[in-house]
Amino acid sequence: MNCTKEKQSSTARFRRFTNKRYAAFASMHKQVTIGHISVDICLRAQAKAKKNFRKQDIRAEFQDEMAEKDYLSIMPASEELITCLQVCPVVNKHKTKGLGGPRPRPYKAAVQLFFCTAALFMFSNIIKASDSISISGKLSEIEIIAHRSNVYNNKLRPIINLTQNDIKSLPVTSINELLDYIPGIDVRQRGTGGVQADLSLRAGTFDQVLILIDGMDITDPQTGHHNLDLPIDLASIESIEIMQGSIGSNGGSGFCGTINIITNKKQSKKARATVSGGMYGNFNVALNGNYFIKDWSIAASISHNQSTGYINNTDYNYNNLYLTSEYASKKLGEFNFRIGGQIKAFGSNSFYSTTYPDQFERTRTLLVGFDWSKRLGNFGLIINSNYRRHYDQFELFRDTTNAPSWYTNPNYHLTDVAGIGAKGVWYSGIGKSSLGITFKDEHIFSNVLGDSLAQAKPIPFIENTVFNLGKNRYYIRYYAEQLFLTHNFSAAVGLSGLYHSQFGNHFDFGLNTSYLFTDVSKLYLNVNSATRMPTFTDLYYKSATQVSNPNLQPEKSITAEIGGSVGIKWFNASINGYYRYGKDIIDWIQFEENGKWYSMNHTIIHATGGDIILGAKYGKYLKNLQISYAFNFLSKITDQYVSKYALDYLKHKVTVNADINIYKGFGINLQYSYQNRNGSYYLPNGSISQYPDSHMLDGRIYWEDKGVKIYAEATNILNQIYYDYGNIPQPGIWVKAGISYLIGK
Repeated sequence: MNCTKEKQSSTARFRRFTNKRYAAFASMHKQVTIGHISVDICLRAQAKAKKNFRKQDIRAEFQDEMAEKDYLSIMPASEELITCLQVCPVVNKHKTKGLGGPRPRPYKAAVQLFFCTAALFMFSNIIKASDSISISGKLSEIEIIAHRSNVYNNKLRPIINLTQNDIKSLPVTSINELLDYIPGIDVRQRGTGGVQADLSLRAGTFDQVLILIDGMDITDPQTGHHNLDLPIDLASIESIEIMQGSIGSNGGSGFCGTINIITNKKQSKKARATVSGGMYGNFNVALNGNYFIKDWSIAASISHNQSTGYINNTDYNYNNLYLTSEYASKKLGEFNFRIGGQIKAFGSNSFYSTTYPDQFERTRTLLVGFDWSKRLGNFGLIINSNYRRHYDQFELFRDTTNAPSWYTNPNYHLTDVAGIGAKGVWYSGIGKSSLGITFKDEHIFSNVLGDSLAQAKPIPFIENTVFNLGKNRYYIRYYAEQLFLTHNFSAAVGLSGLYHSQFGNHFDFGLNTSYLFTDVSKLYLNVNSATRMPTFTDLYYKSATQVSNPNLQPEKSITAEIGGSVGIKWFNASINGYYRYGKDIIDWIQFEENGKWYSMNHTIIHATGGDIILGAKYGKYLKNLQISYAFNFLSKITDQYVSKYALDYLKHKVTVNADINIYKGFGINLQYSYQNRNGSYYLPNGSISQYPDSHMLDGRIYWEDKGVKIYAEATNILNQIYYDYGNIPQPGIWVKAGISYLIGK
C-alpha cells in the first residue's frame, strides 16, 4: 500500500488504554483512533520483507467475553499478531487499503511476524510508561472501534446485531417498538410506548425467551408478561444481540432464543438531552451521559414517558433510571456495577380479558448487578452476581370503580430473584475450555400465587393489606464446554446439568460447528437442547377466567439448525433453517367459547422455519437497505380447543428497511412490515375469527448537525386496523416529533 496516496495526518495521539499495555489491542470498550502507528509500522515491516497482503476487510469476532478482555494478552506475541490480523474489527475511516488477505505461507509469516510483533511490542512498552503521548508523522488513518463481545460465539451461531446507529435512525421510542423491527422476532403489544408487550422467537411463547442486560439474566419467574419491564432508554443502548434457537448447554436457559441488551459504557465526557411529543398526549424527556477519570468510568440515564392513550383506558406514565460503573485495573482485574429502576402505571383496556375493559396495572422494577473478571496466565476467571425485584399490582376494575360485590382486592405480587455464578476459562493450543456454576433463588409473595404462608406479610406501598401466599424455589446449574479451533473449522461441545428444588434434575447438551470459507463467508450446523421451568403463574394462578395446574412439568426442546452467510464490500446475505422438537409445552387452553383458560402441558410440538436477510450499503446516499423474510410452521394438535399462546404464533414476517441520506445532514428512514399470524380468537358475539394480515408502514425524517438532531416520525402511516392480540385494537397513525442535543466532546 502506498501511504502517500491517502489522506495525511501530521499528528497521532494515543489516549489511555485499559491495563496500559498491548497498545491498540487493549482498547476494548473504547473508540480510539490508533491506526496511524500500528498499521504503518506493520506495512513498512512487510515492505522491507518484500511481502504484501492482498486487500480485504478484516471481519471476525472475539470468541466470548473473556476472549475480548484477555485472549490477546494470554497468547504468545506471535499469536497476538495473527489474532490481530484475523479478528480485530476494522472500520476504514479514510478508505485506506486494508491489512487482510489470504493467510501467508509459514516461511513468509515468520519474517512478517518478526518485524510486526517487535514494532507492536515496542509501542506497548511506550504506552505503559504514559497514559497519553503524541507522535508526529505523516501516516494514514484507520479507525478501530471495539465493542463488547457477544454472550455467545458469533462464529458458531447466527447472531443478529443491532447497533446504536441502527437504533438512532428508526422511528421508535421504546425497546418494545425497536425489537418489532428485527427479522424473526414477534413482539405482541397490548399497550404502546413501552407499556407492555410479549416477546417470542421462532414461534415460541413469551415465557420461552431469555432476556439479558449486559449478560445479566433478568427474566421474570412470575410471568413472561413482565420480561420487558426494563429501566433502560434507547439512548443508553450500545447494541442488541439476538440469537435464535435453543441454548441450554453453556449455563443459559434460552428455550427458543436469547436477547442480550448491551448498554453504553464508552469512555467519554458527553451528555445528551432529548425531548419529544406527539398525538394522544405523548410526551417524553430523557437525559443520558458518560464520564470517566483514568481507570474508572460511569454512564447514567434518566427519563420520563407519558400519554393520555389512543382509546379509553390506555393512558400510561412511567420513569426510568439506570446507572453503570466500570473500573479496570491491571492488578485487581475489571469490576462492573449496574443498578436500575422503573416505576410504571398504565390503563389496561381488555389486556387479559375482554369481559373487563377497565383493567389497570402498576409495576416497579429494581435491577442490581456486579461482576468481576481477571486473567491469571492462561486462565481467566469471571464471578458475577445479580438481584431483581419486581412489584406488580393488577386491578380488574380500575380504582375499584364499578366493581361488583364479589371483587374484593387487586392482585398483588412481589418477586425477588438473586443469583451468583462463577466461570473459569482455560486457553490452550486446541482452543478454549470453560467450566461454570450458577446458583439462583426465586421467591414470590402474593395474594393469588403460591402456598399459604404461616404468617402474613405486609404489602409494600399499600396500607392495611397483606400477602397471605408465597413460594420459594432455587436451582443450581453447572456446565462445561470445549471449543476447538483449527484453520477454518470451529466446533464447541457442551453439557449442562440443573438441579431444581421443585422439579429435580435435568440435563442439556449442545454441539455447534462452523466452517469459515473466507473471513466473511461461513457455514454452520448446530444441535442444542434446552429446558424451561414453569412460571409461578403457570403453576398457581386462578381467577374468574383462568385455572392453573400445580402439577405442570418443565418444557423440553431439541433444536437443529443449519445456515450460512456471505458478504462483500457493499452487500451481505444470510440464510438459515431450523427444526425444533418440543415436549410438554405449556399453554393456556380454552375448551369452549367464553369458557375458562386452563394451563396444561401439550404432548409434542414440531416447529420448522427459517429466515433470509439481505443487506446493502452503497455510496453516501444509501446508508442501509435491509430486506428480510422469516417463516415458522408448527404442527397442529387435532383436539378442538383454542390455544392462547403456543399455537398462536407469527407464521410469516417480511420487513423492508431503508435508511437514506438526503443532503447535508437530512435523512429519511422508511420501514415496511407484513405479518401473517396463525391462530384464532373469540369475537364478542361468540364466533371464532382468524387473525387478519397486517401491512405496516412507518417513517422518520431527520436533520442532524454538530450534536443537534431534529426529527419527525409517524407509525402506522397507512392507518391500518390490526391486532397483536384478539379484540385489543392497536393505534392508527401516530405522529411524533422531537429534538436532542449533545453536550461535550
